[in-house]
Amino acid sequence: MVVLKAFLIILIFFSYAFAESQRIISLAPNVTETLYYLEANDKLIAVSNYCNWPNEIKNKPKVGGMINPSFEKILSLKPDLVIISRDGTPKEVYQRLIDLGLNVHVFAPKNLRELPQEIIKLGSIIGRANKAKEVAQNFQRELNKIRKVFNGEKALFIIWHEPIIVASESSHIDEIMKILGLNNIAKFSSRMGFFPFSLAQNQNNRMKPQNDTGGINVEEIIKNNPEVILLGTGHEVLIDHLLSQLKDTSAVKKGNIFYVSDKIYRLSPRIVEGIKEMAGIKIKK
Repeated sequence: MVVLKAFLIILIFFSYAFAESQRIISLAPNVTETLYYLEANDKLIAVSNYCNWPNEIKNKPKVGGMINPSFEKILSLKPDLVIISRDGTPKEVYQRLIDLGLNVHVFAPKNLRELPQEIIKLGSIIGRANKAKEVAQNFQRELNKIRKVFNGEKALFIIWHEPIIVASESSHIDEIMKILGLNNIAKFSSRMGFFPFSLAQNQNNRMKPQNDTGGINVEEIIKNNPEVILLGTGHEVLIDHLLSQLKDTSAVKKGNIFYVSDKIYRLSPRIVEGIKEMAGIKIKK
């Protein structure tokens, strides 16, 4: 009860501080998507380079990436509020925004379970409390409808190819795999290097894991023999090189290689569509 009261007090404080925000900058795709669901596009004055959904925001001014935004551009737009993602934005960027005197909110769901409360918190902050409650309830309702459709097949979700980085047991992608009945082989590894799913932008404007050391090697994947391999769309170019090295796994032998759209990557209400997409995969026996 004490914790709940403290949370409500904090929520009221933030609501009071930011409810009049009319000029919002989003520095993360999942933030931009959530703002769309909260019907707050009218408040959005700029987005990150990687915010690409919905179509309505594609003509919004861009302020750089999640790890290297243009502070000069952000300041020139005079935002009331800058919203960043816990996973996508480094602490150094957060601190720099604070040092520049900007109001900053961190949208911080770690998993599907936390997403509804983060939606409600964000809605309260920007003056969309009622809509946020509706969106959070709809999200939870749709999530509750999703059923296990697989039978414990061993699976691997490859996030990055060099070094090979996979969705770890602590990632929201692993959470989705469990819901759908896939058995993530990442947890069987004897090595460290499985990272929670978190993509950021590097200096060459490509997406890559924030931590670019460690990982899993080909031999370990072959040893654990996944029956299903999942990759994000955009990695098709890797199939000849990487999958040729994994030709002895059941997944490659049976053709159980599947590409999943970026809907699955982003912790926003839209992720339900990505989960349904994964649920529609037809595994070859």
